[in-house]
Amino acid sequence: MYRSSILQEKDRTNRKRRKLVVFLLFAIGFIFLVSDARAKGFPQVMFIVDASGSMWGDAGGQRKIDAAKEVISKIVPELPSEVKVGLTVYGHRRKGDCSDIEVMVPPGSSDRKGLIAKVLALSPKGKTPIADSIKKVANLLKSTEEETTIILISDGEETCNVDPCGVVKSLKKAGIKFILHVVGFDVNDSQKKQLECLSEAGSGKYFGAKDTGSLLEAFETVKKEVSHKVEKAKTTAKKSVSRLGKLHITMPASSTRCLHVLKVEKASNGKTIKKIESIKPDSVHPLLAGKYKLTAGYANSNYKPDSVVSYGTIEVKGGETTVLKLGAIAVNIADSLKKMPAGAVIITKEGDNGFTLVTPYTGNSYYFYKTKPVPAGTYNFAVHYKGSYLYRTSTKPVILAKSVHVSEGRQSVVTIDSGIRITKPHESSMVSWKLIPAENKTDFIMIDSASNGDYPLWETYAVPPGTYDLVAFVKGMTEPLPAGEGLMINKGELLKFDTGL
Repeated sequence: MYRSSILQEKDRTNRKRRKLVVFLLFAIGFIFLVSDARAKGFPQVMFIVDASGSMWGDAGGQRKIDAAKEVISKIVPELPSEVKVGLTVYGHRRKGDCSDIEVMVPPGSSDRKGLIAKVLALSPKGKTPIADSIKKVANLLKSTEEETTIILISDGEETCNVDPCGVVKSLKKAGIKFILHVVGFDVNDSQKKQLECLSEAGSGKYFGAKDTGSLLEAFETVKKEVSHKVEKAKTTAKKSVSRLGKLHITMPASSTRCLHVLKVEKASNGKTIKKIESIKPDSVHPLLAGKYKLTAGYANSNYKPDSVVSYGTIEVKGGETTVLKLGAIAVNIADSLKKMPAGAVIITKEGDNGFTLVTPYTGNSYYFYKTKPVPAGTYNFAVHYKGSYLYRTSTKPVILAKSVHVSEGRQSVVTIDSGIRITKPHESSMVSWKLIPAENKTDFIMIDSASNGDYPLWETYAVPPGTYDLVAFVKGMTEPLPAGEGLMINKGELLKFDTGL
């Protein structure tokens, strides 16, 4: 019994050890994978600028230092945005000093404006320590996995080291990853020979320049080479990118109540991939890369089916986040108009016939004037005065607010505060009335009575501010009766009108 317990304990211990070993192996492998992923970045560029005294000389009618400043100021901003930069300068602080080398912008910097500012401030003074400048830069690149393009611009040969070419060869032999391009600016044959040796030892190219134009041409050639490397790096990155992307949905917090569900369907076959319910103001949803159709279902009262509209098609890319940033339409309606007998609230999007959101009357108007999330755009807000089978009204909606602009993430307010109420006569055989706008007589509002009484003739109705004519239809009369002309309904005003019948 005792021996059995000991064996069981040993077995448990061994199992724990095996699990620990597996975990450690996984962790180590993960670290290597992460390290490898980080290593595969974009190329970077390091400028080495000659600011020795001879750079004050003339080349093509312009001082060489001024030409260098002009060309670097143009080329640096044009490098692909992914490329990091750096700047080393020699001979700019002291005369006759071979140690006058300064790393003004360390490699791997994104501060392009700062680099240009330092170049523009250069004032040539000293000697030409080319070899030590390259060595200083190369030492900074020892831990860099990606190959760095070094661009050396010089108007003369080395003045501080007897074998600059040998120095570059040694640095390459040490395994430091760099390519050295050399631009010889207004140099003689002897100087050109040495500079060509440097570029060859650095696995780069030599460019000769006599003036600003040819100097720019040399830098443009190097820029194209770097740009090509960036595109190649992008292609490699795309191959290893995840097929999973994300859909990030945001909307004003006040608008979530009306949005019951957002259905995500494959654009290619209409297959429903996901139903997003109980949507929060800010939520993220993983999806496979592809194109998707988004369909929104807005809630209706009394558990009636949702009102459905399309949000259009979005594309989700692997390893990226696609953002759907909704705005909202809020309704500020006067208390006197909240109980008007509307049969529906209708929101249409200008320029998009596919977006018509109809919130019907389904026993109560709970959702009529709740804040609704909508994509950015311009909308019209209307009501429909056709409530149920009990009475007949015009089939044409009444637009209460036109061209309401909605921005992403912002709430736009529609204010409804003007309307009309016809005073019920003591005795009348009126069966309907029509309110006709003076500006556009086709946009009339027609209210008919029910077949079993005069409801809803005497209810309150929202109408846009303006000037109207009112005609009454009286039982037994063959012609409509002009009951009011030039009726002014102002913003914020409820007109109570007595027809005198």
